[in-house]
Amino acid sequence: MPNREDAFALLKRYNAQALVTHGLSVEGAMRFFAKKAEEDEEKWGIVGLLHDLDYEKYPDEHCYKTKEMMTSLGYNDEIIRAITPSLGL
Repeated sequence: MPNREDAFALLKRYNAQALVTHGLSVEGAMRFFAKKAEEDEEKWGIVGLLHDLDYEKYPDEHCYKTKEMMTSLGYNDEIIRAITPSLGL
């Protein structure tokens, strides 16, 4: 399972600064609420960071490409489902 640093590098590889900044903001919010709910902050931070991973390069395939990329990189199904729930596994 890739860690936060891997996730951040992946986000930067596929997105310009505006979506990187957006991802960082959502990561912060997700970590805050995860802590408040006594959930895994690392997991939910990665979900927030990568939730729009494919949007800039593949807007017409948004979420589909994210699922494909994350699966090939070894992200676990729980994180992939949290980002792409309507696609199923």
